[in-house]
Amino acid sequence: MTFTILGTAAAEGWPALWCPCTACEQARELGGKNIRRRTAYQLGDRIHVDFGPDTFAQMLEFGLHYERLEHLLITHSHHDHLCPQELLYRQRGFVVEELGTLTIHGNEAVRTKLNALGHSMGDCRARFELVTHFEPIDLGEGVTATPLPADHAQGEEAVIYLFERDGRALLQANDTGWFPEPTWRFLEGKQLDVVLIECTYGSREGGHHHLGANQVLDVRERLRKSGSLKPGARVITVHFSHNGGWLHERLEAFFAPHQIEVAWDGMQVEL
Repeated sequence: MTFTILGTAAAEGWPALWCPCTACEQARELGGKNIRRRTAYQLGDRIHVDFGPDTFAQMLEFGLHYERLEHLLITHSHHDHLCPQELLYRQRGFVVEELGTLTIHGNEAVRTKLNALGHSMGDCRARFELVTHFEPIDLGEGVTATPLPADHAQGEEAVIYLFERDGRALLQANDTGWFPEPTWRFLEGKQLDVVLIECTYGSREGGHHHLGANQVLDVRERLRKSGSLKPGARVITVHFSHNGGWLHERLEAFFAPHQIEVAWDGMQVEL
């Protein structure tokens, strides 16, 4: 089952919407993998992770069919990961065909943001399910997603997701600093095939709420020491901010000696 990385940027995108800095100007000039939409993912046709302001553009760019979605998993309520207004277009009148029910999984802050729309989830042909740390979510077709505590988003319980299917495991870990200890303990010995580790700060030091390039190495090393990585596991960095300064080629130059890949919009891995 294909897991597509639909976007690889932090909240402001890259080039950032209003920014004339050198990193943004160079991204505009170079294009290609340096153009980064806000971070989101899709697993097959039925499962989508996060729903930010680039959702429509990602649908067009990657030929997605959102009408086929059955599950929408939200990591936290920040605007770059949840734009609930777009869900209003699931209502009758905006969609001329029948739609199945979309199950939206998230924390209490996500629920509050959805309720603030002023429309019932039923009107949007959707339903909400509250996620519980360490409790697997059955997504059908043999896929489970387990929400794990993240170090991010003060005032709410942000999560990262561990996806598992047919003996394979993928950890999606953007928008988190150094993992909370319960998350580390849960991952011990999990035998991950793919790990996506955020690198928001790039060349700058991170640790709390977000990571930088050096902390990506530290996370990978702890996963290795705890026996959480399968032999040959793919480790991929994702979720970059222009404030980190390093464009795609420079990021690759830093990570290549460590056998860590640098994600781009549209990159695909298998689960």
